[in-house]
Amino acid sequence: MKTLLIYPPQWYPSQPYLSAPYLTSYLLSKGWRAEQRDFNVKSYDYFLSPAWLRRAVAKMEARLAALRAKPSVAGREKAVIDVLSAGLKFSDAIIARVEEAKKVMRTPDLFFDFDVYRQADMIVKAALKLTSDAYSPSVLTLSTFESGTRAEESTRKARSASRDRETNPYVELYEEVFLPAERWEDYDVAGISIVGISQIIPGLTLARLLKEKYPHLHLVLGGPILSVNAGQLEGHPEFFDDFCHSVVTFEGEEPLRLLLESLKNGDSLADNPNLIYKEDGKVRTGPRRVELRFEDIPQPTFDGLPMDLYLSPYPILPVLQSRGCYWGKCTFCTHSYIYGRRYGKQRTEAMVDHLQDLSRKYNTKYFTFSDEAVSPHSLNDLSDLLIERGARIGSLALLKFEKAMDERLFQKMRRAGFLFLMFGLESANDRVLGLIDKGATQEIEREALRRSAEAGIWNHAFLFFGFPTETREEARETIDFLRDNLHSIHSFGPGVFLLNRDSSVYQYPEKFYITKVLRDPESDISMNLDFEIATGMSREEAQEMNRQCVKMGEEHFPTISIWGTMPREHFLLYLDHYGKEALSGKAPMVPAREKAMCQA
Repeated sequence: MKTLLIYPPQWYPSQPYLSAPYLTSYLLSKGWRAEQRDFNVKSYDYFLSPAWLRRAVAKMEARLAALRAKPSVAGREKAVIDVLSAGLKFSDAIIARVEEAKKVMRTPDLFFDFDVYRQADMIVKAALKLTSDAYSPSVLTLSTFESGTRAEESTRKARSASRDRETNPYVELYEEVFLPAERWEDYDVAGISIVGISQIIPGLTLARLLKEKYPHLHLVLGGPILSVNAGQLEGHPEFFDDFCHSVVTFEGEEPLRLLLESLKNGDSLADNPNLIYKEDGKVRTGPRRVELRFEDIPQPTFDGLPMDLYLSPYPILPVLQSRGCYWGKCTFCTHSYIYGRRYGKQRTEAMVDHLQDLSRKYNTKYFTFSDEAVSPHSLNDLSDLLIERGARIGSLALLKFEKAMDERLFQKMRRAGFLFLMFGLESANDRVLGLIDKGATQEIEREALRRSAEAGIWNHAFLFFGFPTETREEARETIDFLRDNLHSIHSFGPGVFLLNRDSSVYQYPEKFYITKVLRDPESDISMNLDFEIATGMSREEAQEMNRQCVKMGEEHFPTISIWGTMPREHFLLYLDHYGKEALSGKAPMVPAREKAMCQA
């Protein structure tokens, strides 16, 4: 038995993702033959190539000619004509510069010249816009792929979208480039991990093609998206006809191993844990759920991934200090549900060993802690050991506000190499924070941000508007909090509340004055659901408060032109290169190393 594990498009191509590296490492540790591929970064390398873009332009020209040949066009078609005409006007210049733009993203001297970076970023985004125009209404960007028809929310629409050559660029990409490049006859099992909504159509398109073209393969899907929607798949045997033979839900390491064992021995799948499959025309679910202790799972391997293709000048590697969430109570979140309310963390020594091993192997010091939230206790212990060993890292991490976060912790973290912290602020109103069950208050948020900033760390705040029952006045309090704490909040990312399937708000809607959850049978695998509420802001009002927040940022955060442009991985590199003061607009953008030499 030999398995190929695939991470499909679409996700930001600045670093690997951890799903396939963990699964591959675990199977190898148990004596199974396994390899991994990152089709996501490879797809971007191809979409950002002159060969692909010339094909996209030809497709745009054909669409434009067909529209202009019509005796009359509707208003929407006139808008399409304008979009296609504008894209074609600049297409030659974009194609001529796209390879250089990728080179900028991968070359340190070019990458850290912000004017050069910004121009390259514009070319990359313009090139992806050509593909979007060619395959509209689908939209392809560096952060998303949307079908334009909400096909990613529907098993029925996904079936047709996975076959639609007019709107789905992945059909051609897989058939002509990716599938011929692999020796599929060498594998017995292909696993595809679908982590985000934007991967649903690209991932299912790949699964369908593999299932049709290589009938000897057992196609297994996995990932958080399918775990949350496991119950929705039970009524759709056609999903398995089209896309896969089985679905592994929740944590997949041991269930995947057991599936391989059953397939090798020719056993029934009836007793396999965490498994959904079709048998005798019906969708069946395994009788139990199995997870391992996180500290007993081998560290992930990045062997076999094309490290030279990622759009970063240095390798930036994701790591996990923990799996699950140590808090696990936020009422809007599904993370704890996915991990069965379980939490496990790596031993400190093993975590630091892993960081140092990766640093030596890939000649990098840059890491992103991908935990839902790293606990203060873990951060304290990690920082102590990193400092003790003299390990050099540059890292970002996601945190939850805690009263226990004192000056000493943040100073220690900064010495250890934590440059960039991303806090789940959500709101700065105490009543709303209580409903979310954040375990924090505005005062705790303010003090933690102040202490972190004084230690020399860049603070980013995530927040959203429209949590059930939130009023405009309470939302305004959050906007004012951002504006009044410019000294300690350096960047922020606002949004509008989404009702996630299987969150506490979804499970107990009456507690949050939700009078009706709107379930559209057509959107049977939608992650986010609309709802009606008895009190508080409407969705339209929440969107308006979000716009006001963005406007405030444009007025009061002068460096939004930098951090508003970059993905977090690139900004981490800029922080290390120039320092927090320069990226806060309080000092010139002089590389930190040159500044240190001048001061010496």
